[in-house]
Amino acid sequence: MSAVQAQADARPVPVTAGDKYALKSVGAGGLYVSAEVVNSGDEEGMLRARKSPLDELGSWEKFTLHTHDKGWTATLRSEANGNYVTTERNDTGSHKNLLRARSTTVGEWEELHLVRQTDGTYALKAWTNDGYKYVTAETQDAGTDKGLLRARADSVGPLQKFELVFLGEENASDEGGRPSPASPAPAADFHVMSWNVCANNNTGCQNNEVAGADLGSQIADRLGSDAEARQYRAVFLQELCESHAKAIEKALETKTDSGWDVRFAPIKYTVDDSSVKAAKTCNKTGSEDRGAYGIALAVPDTNVWYTSYDLPSPENQTIENDKGDDVWVRMEQRTAMCAVLPTQALQFCATHFSSGADTEDPKGEKRKEQSALLQEIVHSYTPAGYRTVYGGDFNSVPTDSASPDTPKDVMTSAYAADKECDEGQSSTRPRDGKATKPLDGRNIKIDYLFGPSSATISACDVPADAGKSDHYPIKAHFEF
Repeated sequence: MSAVQAQADARPVPVTAGDKYALKSVGAGGLYVSAEVVNSGDEEGMLRARKSPLDELGSWEKFTLHTHDKGWTATLRSEANGNYVTTERNDTGSHKNLLRARSTTVGEWEELHLVRQTDGTYALKAWTNDGYKYVTAETQDAGTDKGLLRARADSVGPLQKFELVFLGEENASDEGGRPSPASPAPAADFHVMSWNVCANNNTGCQNNEVAGADLGSQIADRLGSDAEARQYRAVFLQELCESHAKAIEKALETKTDSGWDVRFAPIKYTVDDSSVKAAKTCNKTGSEDRGAYGIALAVPDTNVWYTSYDLPSPENQTIENDKGDDVWVRMEQRTAMCAVLPTQALQFCATHFSSGADTEDPKGEKRKEQSALLQEIVHSYTPAGYRTVYGGDFNSVPTDSASPDTPKDVMTSAYAADKECDEGQSSTRPRDGKATKPLDGRNIKIDYLFGPSSATISACDVPADAGKSDHYPIKAHFEF
């Protein structure tokens, strides 16, 4: 067994994507909160302020933030066992409303309101059978109950204050900094596909509640024959769930008879009354938790480095609806993800820009900012020597599109710097290409695959068959 495999096997299962936080209790003298996952019975996973700030934090002290209601509330998920933190509303006695990392799904018992305090700390407010209560670190208790976290206070004092200590994100390589590319960069001849699979957000899609194995099979089938599939070096995917990733990885490996690495990055929401972001939770299918919602990037598993980037996105705001009423609208915080294959001097970056909906980015200002940052990621953040292919669902039409959709200048800088796989097919509209999205009785291009201007693009295929999605996949053949 390799050292890397041993490290992976030693990790708690499952490790979730998203921002990592520790919970530091103010009233407990700065002790960090641990999820005591080795306990059994009704004490399994109970949260306790017990870890000294001088000690190294382990998986017991690490949590990711999730939200199933677009940021109205947040839910803590323990890295130690992968379970969501629950307020035990039906417990009695000294363990009434005890917080435990023991749930496999998110519901009302897992909801916590983050209430920001004037000193920058947060109080955690939970709904209990006695109404809303603030979570308290029970430092005054003795014996085995000392430091336990319970939702039982009506007001906020030192024992109800916690610091959310940002520890970084899971969407970054375990191998350190980005490795140097092969030099000189070898010739490369490969295929790339991007597809918005519509596997959670749209109830009109057949994929809305799709299982991982089914989705993996759909993606693998889109690569063509087994021989054609073996020519792929990257697959960009949008609108899917965290739980789909491993099944997609398995389907690609079966299809190509080679190793693949599928990485997931969540789309987030800024939690109300806070400055922190929580990963959007996928809708449940029955009782099954599908983890976070977001994008994925699949590449061969040979010496891969990867990371994700938060993109500038619309802020939560009050918007007037079609009835003239002011409503608070919470906005998806978009992301991009890159991975490299150093031995081939290749970098791949995938993303999903904000939509042009009236309640998100109707004028395209944020999509322009997202496009600008993506250009920085591709051309400024990357060391010399890499050749980058990037793409995804940009929710924007080409600069010379014949459609009435606006704005048409989101992709201007991308076309100026790089080459899109479908570019030049029309002499009158050289940057307009095959439609990738049927929408309201028309077909528009909003999905892209870009490569360096020096690349040769020998094919760009958009099969006009969405399958169980609401987008067509786009497939390109690049030669360097």
